[in-house]
Amino acid sequence: MKENEIDISVIIPSYKPGGYIWQCLTSLKNQTFKKDRFEIILILNGCKEPFYSDIINFVNKNLEGNIIKVLQTDVAGVSNARNIGIENAKGRYITFLDDDDYLSECFLEKMLPTAENGIIPMSNMISFSDEDNSTQPYYVTEVFKHLHKKGVVSPLSARSYLSVCVAKLLPTELIGVTRFNTSLKIAEDCVFMFTLSKDIKEMQCSDEDAIYYRRIRKCSALTSHRSHKTKIVSGLKLIFKYFEIYLRHPFKYNFVLFLTRIAGTIKNIF
Repeated sequence: MKENEIDISVIIPSYKPGGYIWQCLTSLKNQTFKKDRFEIILILNGCKEPFYSDIINFVNKNLEGNIIKVLQTDVAGVSNARNIGIENAKGRYITFLDDDDYLSECFLEKMLPTAENGIIPMSNMISFSDEDNSTQPYYVTEVFKHLHKKGVVSPLSARSYLSVCVAKLLPTELIGVTRFNTSLKIAEDCVFMFTLSKDIKEMQCSDEDAIYYRRIRKCSALTSHRSHKTKIVSGLKLIFKYFEIYLRHPFKYNFVLFLTRIAGTIKNIF
């Protein structure tokens, strides 16, 4: 590790953020990890004022000592924003964080040792309601409980964590030239992780105190209603994309994992 080298880049895409973004940024301010060992890259996409000025003011007042880049693009879209973040990342590892979510204070510190062993670390995930802060059922939470004591596992065993791009540390070298597909409106993170899966050999749950807190908002993209026609069109596009990725390197990808992606997409359509 070189002097002044950044270990982790935290990439945060943001579109017309509400007050929840302050909790997100504060959770990074409070990290037990050394401030000069990680950077925060926030990409404001498809909007600018008053959000940009508000964020700059908050950063100047509250995140003194942190390394932070606030970027802005007129092009909307979470995939484009994450791609900009990747292009600007200086860390040896990258973790993605949505602007309405936040991390436990020890997240970065507890995740890095596993990553340094050449294993993809998976954090605990807790889902909560934006209305009353109550804990909500979430399938990834149950997967963490199941895998936590198993030690090192295969990507197939941890496939639920490959459905999201958050709650992990990914080596920047592993990501390489892979980027999020900006033409996809759903499951773009799932496709991104499946693309990377051919180069992921081992995964392991981190300390249970390293937590990614996932906020459930009624108006969020995750909870918004889509018509059945939209689901079918988007689902078919997604299936074709999985086939395209798999057929490029059919002997490098896990065939069973590929089938689970297709099956999951079909299930979500109906």
